[in-house]
Amino acid sequence: MAQKYLLLLALILVQACGPGQANLTVSHQVSPCQIWPATSGREPSIGTVTLTVAGEGQNSTVPIDVVLAIDSSASMTETDPTKMRLDAARSFVVRMDPARDRVGIVSFDDDVDFSLPPTGEFARVLEAIGGVDSDGRTNLDRGLAEAIDLLAANSTGSDERARFLVLLSDGDGDYTPSGRSGSQADRAKGEGVVIYTIGLALGDPAKRSLEEMAGATGGKHFDACNASALEAIYVAIGEEVKNLAGREVTVRYTLPGELSAAGFTVPPAADSTSDAPGSEGRVLVWEAGDLSAGEAWSTSFAVSSEAPGVFELGKAGSIVEYQRRSGFVEILKIEGALLDVAEIRSGASTSLEIPFNFSSAKEIVGAVHEVEEEDETTILWRFSGCNSGCGRDWAFLSDDGRIVVGSLRPFTLATKDSLVEDLHQVMEIIAAAGANVSEYNRSAAENAAEFYAPERGVYHQISYSFGADFDLVLVVPNSTLREARLSVTGQEMDRFGGVADQEYYIDGNYVTGCEHHAFPWNGYCTAEAADITGIVPPGDHLISGRKVTDPHTIILEAITAEEPEKEFFLYSRDYRSVWIPAKTNALRTPAEMIWASSETRG
Repeated sequence: MAQKYLLLLALILVQACGPGQANLTVSHQVSPCQIWPATSGREPSIGTVTLTVAGEGQNSTVPIDVVLAIDSSASMTETDPTKMRLDAARSFVVRMDPARDRVGIVSFDDDVDFSLPPTGEFARVLEAIGGVDSDGRTNLDRGLAEAIDLLAANSTGSDERARFLVLLSDGDGDYTPSGRSGSQADRAKGEGVVIYTIGLALGDPAKRSLEEMAGATGGKHFDACNASALEAIYVAIGEEVKNLAGREVTVRYTLPGELSAAGFTVPPAADSTSDAPGSEGRVLVWEAGDLSAGEAWSTSFAVSSEAPGVFELGKAGSIVEYQRRSGFVEILKIEGALLDVAEIRSGASTSLEIPFNFSSAKEIVGAVHEVEEEDETTILWRFSGCNSGCGRDWAFLSDDGRIVVGSLRPFTLATKDSLVEDLHQVMEIIAAAGANVSEYNRSAAENAAEFYAPERGVYHQISYSFGADFDLVLVVPNSTLREARLSVTGQEMDRFGGVADQEYYIDGNYVTGCEHHAFPWNGYCTAEAADITGIVPPGDHLISGRKVTDPHTIILEAITAEEPEKEFFLYSRDYRSVWIPAKTNALRTPAEMIWASSETRG
């Protein structure tokens, strides 16, 4: 016997290690994040939402208090004549961490034979297990009460120790169900104690009692058909209490009302409609149960919409709620994800009235890009590569030189830049098809471009070329300014070897210029474009350039929600040297683009 205990103590030392933290994480993915309306006839028209809740880490560093309540009634002489339940309980103990965890013992029949409070001295626990006998009848309430007393007495209230009770019985003893006065299961729940139960060769009435007490506290019940199955059950419970990341995991997910959902890999337990502010839509609820470290729960389903728009999935109220092992309730927010049900949201059009070989242009487009539609006089395609705005836009070209480009992105100044880049790509194709396209032709076509946006508005642009310092006045009319930008073309000689040159100010405040350069530098610097939306309210503003020695052009751009009564313009104090009214372009709707009748883009 002494040799057996030495072996057990050696196993205890082997198990004493420093494992990692266990907790829950939630991931929310939508793929693809951009689809077409279900009625468009285009693919993809379905997105897939995947929700995954995972237990992270190997084991928990949260300390554990556990009491093994072992039935010692006389019936055990028949169900466990060789006391295999005691060896199974020892196997549970040696798998715990004595440096962090504490284990206690309660031996009960019609009363408590003896008990040992939770302790990290596992040799005492192993010795105490050997004192469990087989005599008397079964009083489950008495064994539960003593075990809960031990766990409550050992709680300091200052540390977050997870508390478990593992009760083994083979009989239908005295038990007060949850919800009744004096219920020990309800008391355990109130103390944050999770009960696991093991039934050894039980009949239905006794099994229901053990299932009820475990269920009332968020634990589990295990059935053992004979004593030889006990060790595996104790080991399984031990692994779960050590690695349990979250109990009673509930996933709540809000889906916009405009979206349809189908094809659930795990159907929701509840599906309802919410009209709560900020979380309007369809609320789906899943009961994921308990999750251990390294274990994951996941569900996927398909979403679609008949109407275009950008929809936020996992809106307010989308959470994962669970109990930590200590009984504390934890709530994880599901981060929202956007699903873009696409439509053409912006565009530009112009004409290049220069003779070219349209058949050659179609061959070039077909070899490089994705052709959507074509006939003898027109071709519609999607660019195979991304432009500087990281978008793959569409282009339309007719044999008379009409060019239209479209984007799925809303119209902004950055989108405008990408659309102009798209126009120039089409002009390159026309040039490659035999047209003599000069820089003047390109510039004239760009200046004549019209722009398209879902919301009505006006695009304004002022360009001023200079080669020295200046002070000018920018007049901003009374209007709703959506966006404004200052940009400068041309490079400045960096004459001071890395020291800032070329500076631009609005009302005395620095806006952009050449910053300090890291070596090696090429001797030139370029000012970056600056967003000036928030610093040019209606009124007059002083625009200044300093440390300028080389030729440049300053470009002031704005998008307003309406046509202002007066125009943007730039002028000098003498009213003669500089007087530049803005060029304006009233934004038209995408439906007015010349391919609007096409079913492909409809």
